[in-house]
Formats: sequence, C-alpha cells, structure tokens
Amino acid sequence: MSVTLNEIAKAAGVSRGTVDRALNNRGRIQPQVAERIRHIAKELGYTPNSSARALALTAHRRKIGAILQFIETPFMQEVLRGIMTATEEFMHYGIELEIVRIEGMDSVKAAESIRRLRDAKVTAIILVGNNDSVLRREIDTCKKAGIDIITVNSDVPSSHRKFFIGQNAYGSGQTAASVMADLLGGKGSIIIYYGLDSTIHSERIRGFRDIISRRYKDIHIIEEKKTGNSRETLAKMADCSLDLHPDVDGIYLCGEGSVELCNILKERSLSTNIHLVLHNLATCRNEDILDRTIDYVIDDDGFGQGFMSLYLLFLWHYSKREPDQEYYYTDIRIINAYNYQFSLSSDFSRHFQKVKAISSIHT
Repeated sequence: MSVTLNEIAKAAGVSRGTVDRALNNRGRIQPQVAERIRHIAKELGYTPNSSARALALTAHRRKIGAILQFIETPFMQEVLRGIMTATEEFMHYGIELEIVRIEGMDSVKAAESIRRLRDAKVTAIILVGNNDSVLRREIDTCKKAGIDIITVNSDVPSSHRKFFIGQNAYGSGQTAASVMADLLGGKGSIIIYYGLDSTIHSERIRGFRDIISRRYKDIHIIEEKKTGNSRETLAKMADCSLDLHPDVDGIYLCGEGSVELCNILKERSLSTNIHLVLHNLATCRNEDILDRTIDYVIDDDGFGQGFMSLYLLFLWHYSKREPDQEYYYTDIRIINAYNYQFSLSSDFSRHFQKVKAISSIHT
C-alpha cells in the first residue's frame, strides 16, 4: 500500500498542506523544514502520484464566492480569517476566492451578491445567511444553475443549500441556560438581551427559554429585549433595566455589546452580584473574563467555522467526495476565567485544529 501525504505529515508533525508544498517545491516553507519532510518521505518509501499531481497543477481555477454578513463584528472577522487561512492552504489546487463584505444583516444586499456571483460563474458560494424568503429564492435559483451554496454560522432554513456548518444554535442556547441555572442555584430572575431576529439568535433564545421553562420553575425571565445588535442601544436598555430591576440575578446576552454591558455592571458595582453569560469569545475583553464580570462565554469558534467551510468545499470538489451530512456542527465550548488562557481560541490550538482537518484528506 502506497504511503500517503497524511502519513508523512503525521511523522513530520506538520500539516498535509506543508508536506505537499515541500514535496512539490511550492515555496512558503522554511528550507530546513522542507528538507526534513523530504527525508522522512524518502525513509517511508513515498512515491508521488505524478498523474494526480499533474492534474492538481493543471486543473482549471475554480472561483468560490463568500458572502459575509455582519462583517464589522469581531466574530465575523474570525470567520473571515478562517476562510482566508484555508484558501492559502489550498490555493495551489486552483481555488480563487472572492469575498463580499456586508455590514449588518441585509438580505437584499446578500441576494444581490448571490446574483452577481452567479453571473460571474462561480463554482460555489459560502453564505452567512438568515431566515429570509429572498435568500431562499436565490439559493434555489443557484441550485438549478448548478452552483452550490453552503451556509456558515447562520443558516437559511428550508432552502436548497448544500449543507450548513456552524454551531448548533439551539443547543448553544440550552447550554447557556444550564450554566446560568447552576450559577443561580436554580432560582432567581434573568434579563435576556438578543441582537436580531436572525436564525442563530432566534434558535439560541428558543433553546435558552425551553430549558428554563421545562426544568427551572423558580427561575423567571423578567425581561427580554431586542437590541438590533447595536452596542449603544444595549447600553441604554441595560441602564433602564437595572434601574427597574436592581436586584436581578442574571443577564443572558445573545448578540453584540459585551464591553458596554460589562462597563455598566462595573460602574454600578454590580459585577459580582449579577451573573453574566454570553456568546462569542472574540467580542470579549480579557479583563472582563479574568475578573469574572463575565461568568461564562459559550464560544462559537468563528475561525473553525470559516476554515471548515472552505475545507469541506475542497473535499467535495477536488476529492470527488459528496457531503455525508446536512449539518456540520462545531464544538460548543464553555469558557470561564479558569480555562480562558488555555482555551481552543489560542493560535496554537487553532493551528492544531487546522492540521487535524487537513490530515483527514486521503491521497
């Protein structure tokens, strides 16, 4: 049985992409590392598949579009970073990427971008979606045109998108409810702030409510307010809510505004009295986690979502492998002051996750 690039990568302690670059002299690799990889390949008896390599080098370039709503948010910047990292890893296979950046949630702009990319004859589109009939229609049109769309982070339910990659939002909301209930000892009052009527926010809130209503009869949700993902709006709402309910026990934030909310709690000397659970580590300040103003962060791993979205397209188009499922869920990671500095959000761990993903490609 022939030696694979995966086996060489494992022996060398590097990614499959690094092995590929070393054996094919593609650059972007330290000479001493390349020499060590070539030495290991020779020891293992690696014989390059010349026809496969030639195919990879001479294949027509394939253009992929990525439409990212909420691009101004720290979380979506992490998604973008993951996509760009994957693009660099696979660019020698002919991937060409066009990024469409949309501020906020704008279904009309997203739909216009889908149409423009379709006219540009892209192979596939990565889309940060939402529950909107406008997007469903455009996705269905793309399917008929042979252009596959995958959704990342926020889904477009009941559409013909190929698959979704992101966190299970409902389960994420349930997790947030569970840790909040533990913090409160099973009784108390909670205020909920959510950003938008997007798929991901709606599902998180539904999961949170379901757990609280079914399992914790002594916990009461006394307010639930939509902020429009505006940090300024959240700050005003929080000031009003805390004037009205100074004895509230917990706040669940599903959306933007962690910095503003933490500032208000600290200014009012309430950071030790009110338990705070929220999402998206990328939006948080270090000090707010380490001083326990934020009790728990339910992290979404934006980098992993972005990287895996393009990685799965790579598998699909270049290895002729069909997606084996409709939903690819990323980890629901619970982070607090004690594991924050060792969490999987570190650059080392991100690299590890990237290497683990690449290593599953079979030559």
